[in-house]
Amino acid sequence: MARLLNFFKKDTFSDRLQKIKSGDSEEREKLIQEYIPFVIKTVSNHINRYLESENSEEYSIGLEAFNEAIDKYESSRGNFISFAELVIKSRITDYLRKVKKHSMTLSIDQLEKGEEKWSHDNLRTEDFTERIALKDEIQILEKRLSAFEISFQDLVEEAPKHSDTRGKAIEISKYIVGHQELKDELMRKKTLPSSRLVQETNVTIKMLKRSRKFIIATALILDSDLDGLKQYILGSKGGVSHGL
Repeated sequence: MARLLNFFKKDTFSDRLQKIKSGDSEEREKLIQEYIPFVIKTVSNHINRYLESENSEEYSIGLEAFNEAIDKYESSRGNFISFAELVIKSRITDYLRKVKKHSMTLSIDQLEKGEEKWSHDNLRTEDFTERIALKDEIQILEKRLSAFEISFQDLVEEAPKHSDTRGKAIEISKYIVGHQELKDELMRKKTLPSSRLVQETNVTIKMLKRSRKFIIATALILDSDLDGLKQYILGSKGGVSHGL
């Protein structure tokens, strides 16, 4: 009811924005909370599906974009809601392009035929020679993974879905490659040195089990001369530190 009444007060919204821009963090939080339904609706309409707020990258990006709109809005830009909607859609579009660029689905059958299958959210490599080189690297990786009884289908099905989990898994792979004893144990036993990793890092057994094949595959890539795949892996991580 209080929010409804506020719409009838002249310049109330402008006054609130001014307070926020002056450093009132409590007022900022209140405004964001009030407009969460607007954020969810805007993002859902843009991605053509209902947005699950929990564990959703799009939801987090939408909130960040709304917060950005608060900071950048000026009365000369017109209606705030229209401006905020524009910022949210722009940031979601940027995110979707990034996902499309850094995600790929591999078909083993088509690789054996000398072809590639790229899904709508695949890795886009504009230069044809780079695509051929990447396919060659994938075939090399396939052979190396077979020694660990890991297939590309396993990776497609079991790779971490959330960016935070994926980034954490990549950090674990880097940790293994950076420690000779751990790397030797991985290569010798063909499995993760789980006990050592739990002792030496802040990772859990549960996380290692869920991401085991992805971590192993990433470690093999990082400890190789497969530069195309290595660049892809490091690029998908985004350079974020996860505290290992």
